[in-house]
Amino acid sequence: MKNQLNIFGTEPINVADSIELTIASLKEYGSRHKHWAAAWSWGKDSTTVVTLVTQLIATGQIPAPESFTIIASDTRLELIPLWLSSQVIKKQLEERGVKVKIVMAPVDDRFLVYILGRGVPPPSNKFRWCTYKIKIQPMEVALEEYLKGINEKVLMLTGVRLGESAIRDQKINVSCSKDGGECGQGWYQTGLQGALCSTLAPILHWRVCNVWDWLKVFAPMQKYGGWNTALLADAYGGDEAE
Repeated sequence: MKNQLNIFGTEPINVADSIELTIASLKEYGSRHKHWAAAWSWGKDSTTVVTLVTQLIATGQIPAPESFTIIASDTRLELIPLWLSSQVIKKQLEERGVKVKIVMAPVDDRFLVYILGRGVPPPSNKFRWCTYKIKIQPMEVALEEYLKGINEKVLMLTGVRLGESAIRDQKINVSCSKDGGECGQGWYQTGLQGALCSTLAPILHWRVCNVWDWLKVFAPMQKYGGWNTALLADAYGGDEAE
């Protein structure tokens, strides 16, 4: 692995070190919540989160919450290899006792209806209406349903990482000192009063090479869960992605 700039300097950070920091993050902030959820986009980063966290709970490396639910938003626009990969991993998650809830936006709020039916301009980096409408909003509805009978905030795990985009890094730099969160232990935000959940990005410190190593090498090994994640990594471009 090449030396690359990371939040700890220029020293390379390997998968084992990344996992240890993720464990520390989940022990520190996970203990503040009895119920956890995870936002799963079926992409490489959120798949790393759901498979790794499930394995850490199963092996007793982190305390198990009272409940752990994964919420995935089906946009009906996924590439076929990504969709096929998600169905295989979904089955593995459910076989291990994890509840996976698939949600979809109402027909009138879906991507092609907005563009072809209502004439809304296609999304851009400055006008990304689709993310909220077809991903976040359906997840919020599912989260509200999940919270019925639970009189406390759920901890929502996300696959946000430093280095994904300059805009996202800027947002993290502005807000990571709030709510007692530290970048080295994930990006923890308690949210505003009345918010549905607190959020934690337990792989914030992972480099993209760590993600590929997890999906292609570590996750498929039996000692790390025997996950069928290589299909997902190949869908991104195989050797070129690595």
